[in-house]
Amino acid sequence: MEGVARALFSGPIAANDVDLAEVGVVLLALEVFISLEWKINDSLFVDIGSKVVFNWCANKSMRPWSLQSTFTNIERKIKKVSSVVFSMAENKGNEMVSTLTIA
Repeated sequence: MEGVARALFSGPIAANDVDLAEVGVVLLALEVFISLEWKINDSLFVDIGSKVVFNWCANKSMRPWSLQSTFTNIERKIKKVSSVVFSMAENKGNEMVSTLTIA
């Protein structure tokens, strides 16, 4: 919210395309945030680079059937957090994500 990264992480994700990888990262971000038990009452802000994934997070009816179990898991984790805010990353505003993706 203040423009300061509180946590950055990267690692391999088994996915066939960028959108599936980003859904996996949303789930991973929630898991990491929840594991920091002392911050559960704070809000989690998730910048999403893909308009497709942003729409999936914002609108349940747009989610592909093949990812229903993943989104069910995401929704369970969201209930454990005070507030989760999904936003679209600014064009070229999330250069760290682009760099990590290329790496």
